[in-house]
Amino acid sequence: MKFINIAKNSLKSLYRISIPLELIIIDNASTDGSFEEISSYLDGLKERDFRVKVIGLGRNLGYTGGNNIGYLNSDPEARYIAFVNNDIMICEGSLEYIISYLDMHRDIGIAQGIIYDVNKKEVDNAGFMCTETLLNVPVKTPPEKPLYITYASGSYMVVRRELISSLVVPFDWDGFMYFDDMPLGFKVWSMKFKVVSLPVEAGRHVGGASGGVTSEKTIYYMYRGFGIMIEVSNTRFRRQLKSLFMKNLPIKHGLRNTRLLNAAMRGFMDGLLLGVEKRKRGYLLDIYSAPLITRYNLLGLLLPDRLLLTYVCI
Repeated sequence: MKFINIAKNSLKSLYRISIPLELIIIDNASTDGSFEEISSYLDGLKERDFRVKVIGLGRNLGYTGGNNIGYLNSDPEARYIAFVNNDIMICEGSLEYIISYLDMHRDIGIAQGIIYDVNKKEVDNAGFMCTETLLNVPVKTPPEKPLYITYASGSYMVVRRELISSLVVPFDWDGFMYFDDMPLGFKVWSMKFKVVSLPVEAGRHVGGASGGVTSEKTIYYMYRGFGIMIEVSNTRFRRQLKSLFMKNLPIKHGLRNTRLLNAAMRGFMDGLLLGVEKRKRGYLLDIYSAPLITRYNLLGLLLPDRLLLTYVCI
């Protein structure tokens, strides 16, 4: 309810899409009246010729679980699945543009456009690039032509359904959040498909609306995701990353608040344990199958403010 108007505007933007679609709305076990508010708001929107499903979950499954449930309840005949957060307003014509591009390029598995901040003053991201040390860097310069990226933003991306069918579900059930769009990108590259950022204004994103940018919950899952990634990826810097994190990464990232620091450390250790279990079960992400940031100095491997970026254009 604290950002209900943003969620309503997000839904309203979806009703301006001109192509045939099915809209599936997942409520992650909210208890503040927002589920009822959104359901009522949908009744008042101008009727469209597409099917709308509203699904209320009995418990909060996070970003990953909620989107998995949405996918499993989608029309099996749909060629593409667009994952859209409840804090992003879709730019008119962007979905049509992205799908048209995917129709013409069968080697592309996931595509996104340029996502701006809510006031459209600067680029939120045009996708993300990663280093070998699992540092993810948002692409801030709007691409003038299609651009290969490591992974697409989970706030608004379009995925080819046949890829998800091969994976069973798009996201890891254990992920909850902050272990979601990045591993999906690596999986798609490993399947010999590409992930691309397109030169189209796609959306305006509030960002952090659900979890809160500096909440204990957000910090916990952020570092939990990092711990999982270290264990399940084939980065050659696994040992160094563990050591560096324990020594100074929380301080480097400004977590001097004891409460947040404890959440980060707890999340990281839980992530490592979960990652070890997943690796024992054969779960592995090949980061070297994807385009990575390829030019950097030694400090740039670990410190984002020292990176020298090189992107590969199509």
